[in-house]
Amino acid sequence: MLPLRLLSRDWRGGELALIATALILAVSCVTAIAHFSDRLTRAMHIQSQSFLAAKRVLQSSKEVPAEWLAKADELGLERAETVTFASMLSAGDEFQFASVKAVSDGYPLVGHLEMRPTTEAQSRETRQGPEPGKVWLEARLLPLMQLDIGDELQLGDSSFLIDGIIDHEPDRGANLFSMGARLMMNTDDLAATNILQPGSRVTYRYLLAGDDAALDRYLKWLKPKLTLHEHIIDLQQGQPRVAQALNRAERFLYLAASLAVLLASVAVGLAARRYGLRHANYVAVMKSLGAGKRKILTIYFGQMAALTLIATAVGLTIGSLVQSQAVNLLQGFFPVTPPPSSWQPLLVGIATGLACVIGFALPPLFRLAQTDPMQTLRQDWSNPDKREWFGLIPGPLSMLLLIWWLSGSLAITAALLTGLALLVAGSALVNRLLVRGRLAALGGSWRIALGSLQRRASFNTLLIAAFGTGLLAMLAMFYARTALIDEWKMQLPENAPNHFLMNIAPFELEQVKRKIADEKLEGTEFYPMVRGRLIAVNGTKVTEREQKDGSIRRELNLSWTDTLPADNKIVAGDWWNESNRDGVSVEVEVAARLGLEMGDVLRFSIGGLETEAPITSFRTLDWNSMRPNFFMLFAPGSLDNFPATYIQSFYLPPEDKLFVNELVKDFPSLSIIELDKIIDNIRETISQVAIAIESVLGLMLVAGVLVLIAGVRASIAERLQEAAVIRTLGGRRQLLVRSLMIEFGLIGIAAGLLAAAGTEASLAVLSQRVFDLPFNLHPGLWLLGPLAGALLVGTAGTLACRSAVSQPPLKVLRELA
Repeated sequence: MLPLRLLSRDWRGGELALIATALILAVSCVTAIAHFSDRLTRAMHIQSQSFLAAKRVLQSSKEVPAEWLAKADELGLERAETVTFASMLSAGDEFQFASVKAVSDGYPLVGHLEMRPTTEAQSRETRQGPEPGKVWLEARLLPLMQLDIGDELQLGDSSFLIDGIIDHEPDRGANLFSMGARLMMNTDDLAATNILQPGSRVTYRYLLAGDDAALDRYLKWLKPKLTLHEHIIDLQQGQPRVAQALNRAERFLYLAASLAVLLASVAVGLAARRYGLRHANYVAVMKSLGAGKRKILTIYFGQMAALTLIATAVGLTIGSLVQSQAVNLLQGFFPVTPPPSSWQPLLVGIATGLACVIGFALPPLFRLAQTDPMQTLRQDWSNPDKREWFGLIPGPLSMLLLIWWLSGSLAITAALLTGLALLVAGSALVNRLLVRGRLAALGGSWRIALGSLQRRASFNTLLIAAFGTGLLAMLAMFYARTALIDEWKMQLPENAPNHFLMNIAPFELEQVKRKIADEKLEGTEFYPMVRGRLIAVNGTKVTEREQKDGSIRRELNLSWTDTLPADNKIVAGDWWNESNRDGVSVEVEVAARLGLEMGDVLRFSIGGLETEAPITSFRTLDWNSMRPNFFMLFAPGSLDNFPATYIQSFYLPPEDKLFVNELVKDFPSLSIIELDKIIDNIRETISQVAIAIESVLGLMLVAGVLVLIAGVRASIAERLQEAAVIRTLGGRRQLLVRSLMIEFGLIGIAAGLLAAAGTEASLAVLSQRVFDLPFNLHPGLWLLGPLAGALLVGTAGTLACRSAVSQPPLKVLRELA
């Protein structure tokens, strides 16, 4: 019971308040962020699945065996079906090419449809498609075919009643290149239309949802049975842009939790160091009275075990409450209510508490047990114990192991380790430069501040490293968040092309150009295009077994141009010039997957005719630009013998949507691919992810400020004593305030400079290895770091020591005694 009685006494005396606060801070911050990250990640995945209208999709060019569907039913999975094809609609003398989508009962499994029963009605959500005998149309089809709600139209051999207008379908982006406006019908009506015949180009999509474990068992059973005609679609394949945004957001949340661990560890380490120093005299007295090392370790380990249990329980409770309130406050920003968190964040909080105690709190207690009574009582530190440096190893080691376990990423751990290594290595050097100076040439406040820095030279190295770590965490989070959100905005700017024109005949090209120019639309260059298949490399046939890239299993869009597209970049070889007017430029990732090298000769089959071209360059593409992009670009004149059509993309404002109808009327053979609704869905999801990231950044800023307070409190006793002595000897209050501001301001500037260097190094690794973004230098970081350090550290230090200048010196000295 002795450890518990001593714990109660030390708590009343204020000895354990700081270490308990730091430990509660550690557990609560990490628990809150872990809970928050878990719930937001789950919510984002639920929202993202609406892009597929299911958790997984089995896509095929023909109907799949009934056995496959029966197996899904056997495992208790939810099922729905869509059948998509292009067909001609008719109503009286009006005809229109449209993209037809037949949906079964239960569609969509995830997400919702939005429709209007009349043209004037408000859009409403529904989880069921049209009834048999009825169809829904996109709004622009009505004026195009001179129809209204309640009229009939003909599709194949059947007539259908127009029952509503489609405003939103969750998986419209499942086929980016679906032609024409949408007509939605019920799958029960398909057979009666007699449209689908052998050889018809049709896409069957079987939507799957349900228990994750059952779904995994089903996919494991199904995959060996798939042929070249079927494949499983997940979010990564169905909506790669959304998947990329979610993957980056998850990595950011892992980074946030890792940095919270880093901040918490620093706070506990500073508090534990002060605790050990304050108890050195107590241990010396106990050893003088006959207490052995085992007795001392039993007492202090017992205290720490009890404190850890209490602080961890309080931290788990606070962290859970904080994340719950945060989610409630932000609930209106998310279309999907974040589901309840799992038990794993609680495990993360417990692991954090144990790691902080084992790595940062126990080493000072071991050092306490090694205390030399005579040396301590005499305050004789001329022969320091060299083994003390070994106590610095468990803390950083446990911190890095915890970060590795929490993030599951060696890249994140390596990035933080790189930044910390630079920060710690520079702390001693910067501190040495700080304490060197000529005191006589400076005023009283500077003299007191620099004198204080000199007296605590060794401790200030630790303090600069601690403050620098806190600033590094906050700066890394801020710049990582900025890089992610800015990158997303660059990928999908407000005027990103949202319509593609395809199948433009050469004789219509000039007329289409004039039509686009008259409307003053922002568009790309018109590119010629032919369809071809890669059949041989260096004379060796490309077989299915040898193909390493799925995109080569189909015909490719081949083009040629004399000007390198703006979003393309040559990474090897040369673009066309006077000495190089024959060849093909290949996209670099396809080249890597196929094992192509510079100079390889590629043979293509185009409409039954063959042509060859050597590889003269490799290019990178920006697939997020919404512009025409090609795996293969030929030199001008290389494909002149093959009939070509033209392609272009342009931005069409929503209020000018009916311009699409004009194009279709004027150029009936033209194919228009509408991406505007898909882009809106992607942009909405990315905006929601950005809100989640900014919310986590707010929690990190709170944690960083609390670490600064813990660092200041680690040396406050000595500073209070010195300030009280100076005031007793006649020093004025203003003099002390200025000296404190100078001292902590200099420490903050030093910590900010080192944090800027560490952040730059960390961002270099994080950008390329974690977020898959190009790394750019951050000049503003070198100004923001010192300014933030001076402001935060200077303010925190001055406020923490305000009692020394606002209270009578005698009262301060009595309290410290």
